[in-house]
Amino acid sequence: MDKANEGVSSGSFTVTKDNVLAAARIVETQADALFTMLRGAREELRIEPPGSDDVSSRIAPAWNDRLVDGDDCYAERIASYVLGLRKLAVQLGDSAKAYGYTEDEIEAAFRGQGA
Repeated sequence: MDKANEGVSSGSFTVTKDNVLAAARIVETQADALFTMLRGAREELRIEPPGSDDVSSRIAPAWNDRLVDGDDCYAERIASYVLGLRKLAVQLGDSAKAYGYTEDEIEAAFRGQGA
């Protein structure tokens, strides 16, 4: 097998000429699904103080900061992960180009019409 057709391996995920378009589509689909779920759930993660006592009024904003408002909140971490998946999909598209797939074939795969 020549170097152009050799798979690139990362952990247990191996990309070859035969599966690169399918891998790109799977990664992109998962990024889309996770983004949609995050967008829909972000405000549902917000916590209202369960009571009017001092603890409730102080703890709810702290939880909201941790869950949805802070720079390093869980929602932002998930958004970062989605961005990482999108970058991986682009890299897989670039790999497909290197394997000789055309732009049309790659675009079709990302639309779910190919490999």
